[in-house]
Amino acid sequence: MITPEQLKEVLEQSVINLRFHARGGQGGVTASNLCVEAFYGYGVCQPKFGAERMGSPTESYVRLSANVDLVRNNEQVYAPHIVAVLDPSLLGEIDVVAGLAPGGWLIVNTVLDQISLQTVVNRKDINIATIDALNIAMDVLGRNITNTIILGAILRVIPIFSMDALANAIMSRFKGSIAAKNVEAIKRAHEETCIFETGGAPELDFSVDTKVPWQQVSLGLPGYKELDDAGVWYCDEDVIEIGSNQVNTGSWGEWDILWDEEICTDCAQCWYICPDFAIIREKGEDGLWHMKGIDQYHCKSCQNCLEICPVDAISKRLKQGPAACAVPEDQEGGN
Repeated sequence: MITPEQLKEVLEQSVINLRFHARGGQGGVTASNLCVEAFYGYGVCQPKFGAERMGSPTESYVRLSANVDLVRNNEQVYAPHIVAVLDPSLLGEIDVVAGLAPGGWLIVNTVLDQISLQTVVNRKDINIATIDALNIAMDVLGRNITNTIILGAILRVIPIFSMDALANAIMSRFKGSIAAKNVEAIKRAHEETCIFETGGAPELDFSVDTKVPWQQVSLGLPGYKELDDAGVWYCDEDVIEIGSNQVNTGSWGEWDILWDEEICTDCAQCWYICPDFAIIREKGEDGLWHMKGIDQYHCKSCQNCLEICPVDAISKRLKQGPAACAVPEDQEGGN
């Protein structure tokens, strides 16, 4: 891996680009802000704004350089050297490695090993780092906010700033015990990050900073050639059914919501309070409505049903289990 001295020399005439993939509310934008605040040179950061809401996929971008003229660019990062993924469920929704330079680093909050992760993203020319950030977040912070933790993992693979500089940036952004807990979390992340440098991957070229034509839109996607004035995502029913019920909003939440048929009394309070119509019920032969379960494809785990259930027939379970760690023993290159 590159040393701090080598990186400083490179950044005299080059830029390092980072892209953060997160979900609304997980702090991806704050992570990009902290990168600039902790960096010794010049930097810019900006989010990609869209129809965002809690749990929806988000992106934020960072450009860093020792040369002020090289960061005068406010467009999104199309060719990152580092991609950080704060939520592993995004791997199935977003092409997180789009434009990632060969020899670059993909850093993911996941319990998958690095070999499996390479298969998931279908890239063998990039390096992989994994961190069980969810476990650290719940243990240290008490909530699923992994943005500062992912920065500790980034610092493990590439020395874009020092640990002290990152801690100072966090202390300036947060206050009191919250700041102290975040500093503790990044130090733990730095120690627990598992890295895998892919054998045969090319050396990372920091001069690469160009937009790859059409990498962000596949030309064959429905809706690309004809856009509906009313904002419908897809306008060809022969290709895909129309409507928001086609969106897998169930991947937005961090919990699986569980329903116990034996305990449930069919009071229907959960059905009335659910904002996404994710409670399934059916009319029985007795002419009455009966609860039948949770629509996991659309449930965003807001937990309203859990809070209102009078008999505790609804519970929750974290989607991400404990980490198994790193690379399988029969694979070489991890450390």
